[in-house]
Amino acid sequence: MILKLLCVLTLCTSNNLWAALPDYQGPEILARANLKDGYNIPEMSFLNNTSPVINNNGDITFKIMAVEGLNNQALWLKRADDSVGKIVYVAPDERFLTDPSISDANKIAFNLYDEGVTDGLFTIDTKSLKVDQVLSPDNFSLDHYTYPQIKNNGHIFFRGTNENNERIFYEFLGSEKLNTLLAEGDNSLGIKASYLFRPSANEAGSIAFKSRIGEKGQWDERNPDSILLISQSNNLSQDSKTAIPKITTIAKDRDSDPRSPYLGFGNSTSLSNNGYVAFIAVNLDSKKQIVLAKDQSQIILVTEGFFGISEIESFAPKVNDNGIVLFRAKDSDGRRALFLADEAGVKRLIGEGDDLQTDLGMGKILLNPNYPGFGGDVDMNDKNEIVFYSLIVSSQDSKELGSAVFKMSPKK
Repeated sequence: MILKLLCVLTLCTSNNLWAALPDYQGPEILARANLKDGYNIPEMSFLNNTSPVINNNGDITFKIMAVEGLNNQALWLKRADDSVGKIVYVAPDERFLTDPSISDANKIAFNLYDEGVTDGLFTIDTKSLKVDQVLSPDNFSLDHYTYPQIKNNGHIFFRGTNENNERIFYEFLGSEKLNTLLAEGDNSLGIKASYLFRPSANEAGSIAFKSRIGEKGQWDERNPDSILLISQSNNLSQDSKTAIPKITTIAKDRDSDPRSPYLGFGNSTSLSNNGYVAFIAVNLDSKKQIVLAKDQSQIILVTEGFFGISEIESFAPKVNDNGIVLFRAKDSDGRRALFLADEAGVKRLIGEGDDLQTDLGMGKILLNPNYPGFGGDVDMNDKNEIVFYSLIVSSQDSKELGSAVFKMSPKK
């Protein structure tokens, strides 16, 4: 415990090494859906709780829930050097899309599925727009391919679910080759996971995630939870081709360790390429916190009730290589907003009721006590560029303008 406190104190005293959180230009509208008068999206197309993603080149992609009055889902893309974005893929009838990921190497990855049916993993080349099925379920007994995350080397990390309803973390290496990293119910890497939550992978081949610990089927909240990190070691397996993964415990809850300062954790984590892990924890006063961890050290960036934050929302935070965390929370007035935090402080970026420029003139983010103005997860790259989804109305008379995706860039 003394060592842990010293580590935290070391992080705290390093605040003077950190630059102030960036100031931002006003949000730039990328696309808007609203029945007959959409922007950069065809008429009769719909967005709903969209989670846009942005890579370090500034390329942006997201899922459209329905296109031109049909139930087909689609992928929208705007490359950084494009003046406008467009739909680059429409899913076949009776198939749904997972939220996409996008690498810096011009590739998008996603899964096609329907209830009881999956078509494996697909990629799109963002330059040629060529679509390839890179992993077929015919060769693997998997019922679900969730949270696909493509990296610059072409590897795709995802969580698969087999016919026994067991979740497994995989690394797809190409040419129909899978590397199994961790499976539920197995004594593996020194733990036995009863449930594996959403993973977050980085370019080094590491994965951060929350795991419930126990025997198969022990999913009750009373079972212990941990925030874990799988990293690829320099040791190779007997075939001398694949690295042997190792696991590190970042944090444990009170069910795991009676000395823990945490009652529990949010279900999603974020992992930067240089090893920062961000997650939501619940402290002993039942207050949610944003925690930043690296190299066995932890610092609490935000606690509910401080910095004008009344409630941290249970959506995935996003951390980048600068140690900045982007997250959704309610401010002291109960309005949902986007916030940034690092070791130097906390900043509110934009929230419900705030004005912003749209393709139809000045508008504002919906402020309605009965309906959220934001939806889905937010994303941020290592240039501190941010993308988010919100519902918007006109600034003067609060007329509905639809749902939209925006980008925010730091001031130069």
